[in-house]
Amino acid sequence: MLFYALVMIVAFLADRLSKVWVADYLAAHGTLNVTSWLSFNLTFNRGVAFGMFQGIGPVVGWLTLVVLIGMAVYLMRLPREVWIMRLGLALIVGGAAGNLVDRVYAGEVLDFITLSFLPWIFNVADIFVDGGMVIALLGSFLQQWPEEKAQENKGAGEQGSEGA
Repeated sequence: MLFYALVMIVAFLADRLSKVWVADYLAAHGTLNVTSWLSFNLTFNRGVAFGMFQGIGPVVGWLTLVVLIGMAVYLMRLPREVWIMRLGLALIVGGAAGNLVDRVYAGEVLDFITLSFLPWIFNVADIFVDGGMVIALLGSFLQQWPEEKAQENKGAGEQGSEGA
């Protein structure tokens, strides 16, 4: 469980540190064009993902807190065998906690990453949340739960004894 706690902490700190650096740098220098397709510019989101439902940030903050606690408890109760799913959930919790801090202290989330081929602006926490969702979903499809594995082994044992 220590590994997943570290994953959550690293995701959280990566988001927080990137936002501190970006806020300071962009406030002093303006938009940073990294490449022709990647730039950093200050944008504040008072809504939810993709800028939808502007102004409901405080409600989302409380809902996020409840969901984060639930996900952390669920992650701790998951069997060790579904480690991919646990890793994905740890990334989601760490990233969502980073955005939660913005919502609680500022009432809005700092988004700054702009890719010319995408219509929205996002931040490091969003990358962890979205990436964590993909990883957790992959884990749910690729890994068997211990009960499923036991049932499969039991079924294979019964089939082997019928042919004897």
